[in-house]
Amino acid sequence: MPFLHKPVWSGSDAAAQALLRQQQDKVVFTGLAEPIAPHELMQAYATQDALVARLASQRRTHVSGYKIAITTPVMREFVGFDDAISGCVLADTVFQTGHTVNADAFQNLIIEFELALQFACDLPLTDMAWTADSIVECVACAYPCLEIADDRHAVYAHLKQHFFSLVAENAWNHGVVLGDRIDKSRFAQLWQTTGTAFVNGQSIGSGHSRDVMGHPLQALAWIANHMASRGHAFKAGQWVTTGSWLASYFPKPGQALRFELVDGAQVCVNIH
Repeated sequence: MPFLHKPVWSGSDAAAQALLRQQQDKVVFTGLAEPIAPHELMQAYATQDALVARLASQRRTHVSGYKIAITTPVMREFVGFDDAISGCVLADTVFQTGHTVNADAFQNLIIEFELALQFACDLPLTDMAWTADSIVECVACAYPCLEIADDRHAVYAHLKQHFFSLVAENAWNHGVVLGDRIDKSRFAQLWQTTGTAFVNGQSIGSGHSRDVMGHPLQALAWIANHMASRGHAFKAGQWVTTGSWLASYFPKPGQALRFELVDGAQVCVNIH
């Protein structure tokens, strides 16, 4: 594990404030400049922690969920990093299916099609690494979900140069829409299922649960180990979005998006 406690960096507050100013001023994402840019993963996560803490304080909210990003080999090659990354989801940006998103509130709105897994119990901090087999006992239920993100018109060909700034900016997360609850009794089918994305009723593609790190529980075990290495243990009721099953979608006003699993569980969002 890379860290044994919460990452600390003296430059994290300045870097977090700079990222928030860029968002407020609607600046195109080009990463943080010297001398405040993070230069290693520990500094990037320390900045992310500072950014999330500042937003939570300003908006009087708290972290209720987490996200996993950079889950596919293609994306990892693209950003020049051979592992996934994590981000936080604030409670005031968690919505239920049927929610309407105002596209004008974002610079460049992204929707991703995912599966969220919710914890049934507190996870203890342990020296033993979590695995898919061990962590399933701690999962209460699942939800098809849609992640709301904003890439601020990033030039993806340049992401490799600004990877640590991407991590610092909370992996671009701006919320999650949760869909139908899937009880644990249906998990055996869930691990072998496909999901299809629809825009205004027309299919735009399908993905499989194995497309995210081989298995949703593998993704969950990864983030449990990752967060434990940063001194954090998940609590009962918290949940994790485990990565997009399809390519990111850039919606337009007037579109209705739906992500539906084979068993009928679904989540919908309207773009205004």
